[in-house]
Amino acid sequence: MHISDGILEPKWILLWYILTVIFIAEGLRVINKRIKIDPAYLPRISLIGAVVFVISVWHIPVPVTGSSSHPVGTPLAAIIIGPLASVVISGIALFLQAFIAHGGLTTIGANTFSMGIVGAFSGYFVFRLLKSYTSLWFSAGMAGLTGSIMTYIATALQLALSLNPDNVMYYWKLYSVGFIPTQLPLAFAEFALTGYVIRYLFELKTGIIETPQCPYSDNFTKKALIGMLFILSVITAGAYAGYLGGGDNTGIDEVIETLAAPDSVADGVGVKLMERFGEPVGFAFAGILGGLVTGYFWGGFTGQRRDN
Repeated sequence: MHISDGILEPKWILLWYILTVIFIAEGLRVINKRIKIDPAYLPRISLIGAVVFVISVWHIPVPVTGSSSHPVGTPLAAIIIGPLASVVISGIALFLQAFIAHGGLTTIGANTFSMGIVGAFSGYFVFRLLKSYTSLWFSAGMAGLTGSIMTYIATALQLALSLNPDNVMYYWKLYSVGFIPTQLPLAFAEFALTGYVIRYLFELKTGIIETPQCPYSDNFTKKALIGMLFILSVITAGAYAGYLGGGDNTGIDEVIETLAAPDSVADGVGVKLMERFGEPVGFAFAGILGGLVTGYFWGGFTGQRRDN
């Protein structure tokens, strides 16, 4: 979902921008309409936007594959604030991430399409489809898993369309096969995270999650926490094993791009900033900026609640 500058052909850069702008325009219309009805919707969006930024920028090493990848967070966002609003916050998150060598400025349209549109809408549709027939945590978890996988399948298609127009289907399958082994463990982790968060919000009776209560186990929280800790332990152990075995855990996005377009030069502004200042400084900048924005909205939200 983080295609770099210098990878896609100009016509595809333009096409993905046009398609994404259409969704963003509709998303902004929906957001403005919702804010007029419910002012608390604005800080909710800001908080979810910060969550999506952190989740999708987090490089997580994966066992065996020797590379790392990202969760996406947009299925969770789609369930809480709606899929169209999720497109808007995805575009903002990806714009900021371009300055820390995750994606690029010319590919914001393509990356927003895969993560913010395909990831959000596929996850949201799965949630809506399953919520009346299965438990809340399971339907939300399946939304997270589906959105995570579909994001990278969409990215594989974008690469195949641009780089291999003569044999799109073959290379779409090839790039998907390259992405899926690394992304699948993180998709299961996103299953657990999304299911737990949605269940937790529903139990708080915040009104954010409006869905019929379905049967589930009373000790769900314990099982969910144990499950997430187990997944995290496996990923951590595998990462250390990969380092000890000589692997550098290069991001799967970069690995696929290098194999797909070995002659391309991914020299976007984020890459140049990382070379000059180093990744820790870049992440610190992004974290501080995200914290300031989130803190501003959160302060306004809590102040409004005290006034009421």
